[in-house]
Amino acid sequence: MGKLAFLFPGQGSQRVGMDAELRATDAERLDAHLGAADELSGLPVSRYVSEGPMEALTRTDVAQPALFAVSAALAEVAADCGLEPDFVTGHSLGEYTAAAAAGALDPGDAMRLVCERGRLMAAIQDESPGAMAATGGVSEERLGELCAQAAEGDPLGPANLNSPRQIVVSGTVAAVERLLALLEEEEGARGLRLPVGAAFHSSLMVPVREALRGPLGEAEIRAPAVPVVANHSGLAVDSAEGVREALIEQIAKPVRFADCVRSLADAGCTEFLELGPGRVLSGLVRQVAGREMNAVAADSRAKIEAFGAR
Repeated sequence: MGKLAFLFPGQGSQRVGMDAELRATDAERLDAHLGAADELSGLPVSRYVSEGPMEALTRTDVAQPALFAVSAALAEVAADCGLEPDFVTGHSLGEYTAAAAAGALDPGDAMRLVCERGRLMAAIQDESPGAMAATGGVSEERLGELCAQAAEGDPLGPANLNSPRQIVVSGTVAAVERLLALLEEEEGARGLRLPVGAAFHSSLMVPVREALRGPLGEAEIRAPAVPVVANHSGLAVDSAEGVREALIEQIAKPVRFADCVRSLADAGCTEFLELGPGRVLSGLVRQVAGREMNAVAADSRAKIEAFGAR
């Protein structure tokens, strides 16, 4: 059997009721994390998770602590079940969960950072509105050429390099709209604007990165017990400073998730457990590394136990 990687999803995987299955078995553990989310964000995160409405749960300053709480609780359940990863990684926000799961951050400190990150990223949507769009049917090289053509001096470029079949771009509203028009003329290409109001993982996020630099610099970060594969580079880091740099740099740089998966596969990982709602990351693993990879999504104790019993 190959090595095991834990994967932690990012914003966009949230759904109302995503705590239901875990609450049936691990309510105390779950409520500890959701209670911290409520306290540190000053928002009724736990109520939005359980009851909605979805419009409220989708808010950046709510979705980020909500997803961290649920995924962190699931990581603890996985440890209870005797599962020990050889590597961890996450997608955007999920990289913070990965750092906590690897022991580089205490859960309380991680939640504090996640709440601040969510607040700053929500605020930037009003200060510097932007847009994002999912693209497909076009190579990374060709997409780069189209972005250069559509930019016309505005910030525009890849934000999420998820797989050979999916790249998300980020930039000003005008530049993204120009790119979508070019994709309509490109044979086999497709583009879809995403329902977000900011250009995440782009140069427009530099103010957020700089605002987080202080809190991340002051946070107690330890060397992770297992390597964290970093979003901004796609490479494994195993030092406290490597983790700190990864959490800072990912804010305004593309999430190179496909490279993260390739690094994990090259390191011998053939088992992947996605801990959180949805199954986006486990699907991307198979797109990048092949369908022979055992990539499973788990949002309950029962699913984690089933994975461990394989």
